[in-house]
Amino acid sequence: MKVVRTVADLRAALSPAPGRAPSIGLVPTMGALHAGHLSLIAAADGHPLITPRVRSYLEREMKQDETARNRWLAHWTMRALEAIEGHLAKERETGRFCHGNTPTMADICLASQVIGALAYFNCDTKDVPTAMRIYSTCMEIEAFAKAHPLKQPGARPH
Repeated sequence: MKVVRTVADLRAALSPAPGRAPSIGLVPTMGALHAGHLSLIAAADGHPLITPRVRSYLEREMKQDETARNRWLAHWTMRALEAIEGHLAKERETGRFCHGNTPTMADICLASQVIGALAYFNCDTKDVPTAMRIYSTCMEIEAFAKAHPLKQPGARPH
C-alpha cells in the first residue's frame, strides 16, 4: 500500500506505467487531506446542530426551553471544536491557519464554529487553544471580520 500526502504524489501514483492502468483504491484517513477533513468535521458535525430547523425541533418537539436548548447546542458545538483541536494540535500541516499559512475552507468552517461557540452559546474555549489561535488569525483578515454574523445588517445575538 502506498500512502500519498500531496497532490503531486497522488498525480504520480495515478500515472500508469506504459501499457498498464493503475489499480487505485482511495481510503480517506484521519489527517489525510487535512484541510478537507477539518472542514468536514465543522460542516458535518457542528454546523447542522445550530441551524434554526434543529433549534426549533428541540424547542417544539423535544419541549426544551431556551436554556436547555442552548446548553445542548453548546455541548455539541464544543465537541466539534475539540475534535478539530485534536487534529490541529498534532498535525504537522497546521501553521498560521488550519493547513499551512494561507486560509482554506477549513479556516472558514473553523471560524464559523468558533463564532457559534462564543457569540451564541457562551462556551469556554480554553481547551481548544490552537483553534482559538487560528480563529484570531482569521479575524485579523478583513473578509473574515466583515463576514461575522453579528456584523450583518439586522443581526442580533441569540
